[in-house]
Amino acid sequence: MKWLSLVCIFLSSIVFAGEELEVELSSGNVISIDAYASDGDTLFLYLPSERGFGKGHVPTMQQLTFEGYDVWVADLHTSYMTPKHRSSIGRFNIDDLLELVDYARKKSFNKIFFLTSGRGAQLALKVAYQWQLNNSKSTLLKGHILHSPHLIDGKPDLGKTANYVDIAKLSNLPVYLLLPQFGTKYFRGEEIAAQLKKGGSEVFVHRFKDVHGGFHMRDVKDLTKIDIKAKDGLSDTYHRAVRLMSTINVFKPFIANKDIQKSPKVVSSGPVLKPYKGKQRIRLRLKTFDDQILDINSYKNQVVLLNFWASWCKPCVKEIPSLIRLQQQFKDQSFQIITINIGESKKDMADFLKKVKLELPIMLDTDGQAVKDWGVYAYPSNFVLDKDGVIRYAYRGALEWDAPEIVNTIKTLL
Repeated sequence: MKWLSLVCIFLSSIVFAGEELEVELSSGNVISIDAYASDGDTLFLYLPSERGFGKGHVPTMQQLTFEGYDVWVADLHTSYMTPKHRSSIGRFNIDDLLELVDYARKKSFNKIFFLTSGRGAQLALKVAYQWQLNNSKSTLLKGHILHSPHLIDGKPDLGKTANYVDIAKLSNLPVYLLLPQFGTKYFRGEEIAAQLKKGGSEVFVHRFKDVHGGFHMRDVKDLTKIDIKAKDGLSDTYHRAVRLMSTINVFKPFIANKDIQKSPKVVSSGPVLKPYKGKQRIRLRLKTFDDQILDINSYKNQVVLLNFWASWCKPCVKEIPSLIRLQQQFKDQSFQIITINIGESKKDMADFLKKVKLELPIMLDTDGQAVKDWGVYAYPSNFVLDKDGVIRYAYRGALEWDAPEIVNTIKTLL
């Protein structure tokens, strides 16, 4: 019967292709929607991440339609003529989106689930919260399906515990988290869930082993076989999430004592090593790629650069040549670069090392414990330790490590 399933999917792509829907609002703004209609009573309101939508989501939306769900893909970046950027989510009008929800209610939908990813989660949580405050007796909103939600407030300093946006702590609707292994939120699932539970949300965590971040939005040609399998099953995953969240009794939301609609500032930093202000000494003892046990305490009397990275992280890979050049520049001095690979299998590492030359010690943080101990929330992340093992500098992001200003900073420790 496999052929029948394939035929059904093919037909659904013809019959249920998204249709353009433009919703004119009282503010004068118009929201453009790619609507997938099934004439059901349940709507997925799909809000963009800060970087908008790819085209890879289309087959999943078509399959959802075939299974009886309606989907509205709200192209907010185009509607508001806003560039796709980390700060873009804060530029969308909450009142407009509340009116959009009411428009959906008037279209006879009686169940709405928000679907989004990244910083789009902040937007979905804000809209849902405000709708509940404005419509205290409404049971229209049923929950959130969030791919790798970015709910951190600002840019946390390395080594520090991140603060989360206030709206994350006020959520009371059930939340279904989807976390691919090769993404920065995978090892933070419990931490994210703990924040969402503060407002009363029931949180379900669905992990995708060996799957890359953004798989739900990417075109098939950019995915691995495991990614494709996960993506092919997304409509079933969403269906299970809907059934699960529909069993939850939702209580009234807490009343915030501050303006939760205010968006966190996205602060950019220049490419310089910054003095480290966190815990000065942190334990790090892991197995290496060569099956040895490596302890950074064995590098006393040497300046050490610790580089947290992953092969699926493009900025991480981009900075590898400059790391190697830096090590070569200090080859006759008391300086050592140690890399910490995050959550990848030895097979994946071996395949990567066949393509990219990385002649530096590689520690394996297979379970993400070092990521948590060192307060790492983004990859790559870097720490510079002095000869006494004290963390002196840190940098979140990729660098050209042999740039003069970076080299000069390291020289002060030698």
